[in-house]
Amino acid sequence: MPQITEKITSRKNALITQMSKLGERKQRDEVGLFRIDGKKLFAEAKNNGVRIEYVFATREIIDSMGAQLDGCGQVYEVTPDVLLKLTDEKSPEGIVAVAKKLPPRPEPPTEESFRALLLSSIRDPGNVGTIIRSARALGIDRVYLSSDCADVYSPKTLRATMGMLFSQPFEIVGDEYELISRLRLSGCTVYATALGRDAMRLGEFRLPKSTCLVVGNEGHGLSDELISACDGCVIIPMAEGCESLNAAAAATILAWEIRR
Repeated sequence: MPQITEKITSRKNALITQMSKLGERKQRDEVGLFRIDGKKLFAEAKNNGVRIEYVFATREIIDSMGAQLDGCGQVYEVTPDVLLKLTDEKSPEGIVAVAKKLPPRPEPPTEESFRALLLSSIRDPGNVGTIIRSARALGIDRVYLSSDCADVYSPKTLRATMGMLFSQPFEIVGDEYELISRLRLSGCTVYATALGRDAMRLGEFRLPKSTCLVVGNEGHGLSDELISACDGCVIIPMAEGCESLNAAAAATILAWEIRR
């Protein structure tokens, strides 16, 4: 059984008050911590070596999980009412963990084979999370996200990733143009997913072994400037009368095509 640091029964406890603020991006950025809700996400984080600082769990969960909580920093027993203050889940599973943000992963070489997605200004947490989940399933080497994308550490994004955030290499980029230039110089071909510039139909040509596909904002797509920075454009063939796909659905198709 894990060693219990303290039993907390008050929602006004100072630590509980502090940790409850992690639902806000500003607070997560300031302290470098994020929240993990539920047993599945906790298990994925633990299995992937995520540094867990705090665990807040009910007595029932502590008894049932036992040794799974070992090595997790400070473990607090909390009442169900206190747990509700830490999460926005309507029916929490009895455990909330707080972890350090993930350290950057080394970027693999792009000269021979490199498969990547660049998400530009995708604002919906569910879309960002689903794309990360799909990228992990389809073997994408790197997911790049512009700094104005939905936060990968938001509870909604984490839920949508189903824990794949902890094993899918990703990078937040401040300058998309610099990234595209760097990728191209290293031998990676970068395609914007957009109409224009003699856009090629996905599936009708062979993608280079090192390819990055750029996916744009749900409503506005990609800017003309960003499109011009890429090597060319690709489109997903669709039935007549259909103009667009959900960003997550489009990115999943693109990830499959890179894999194929």
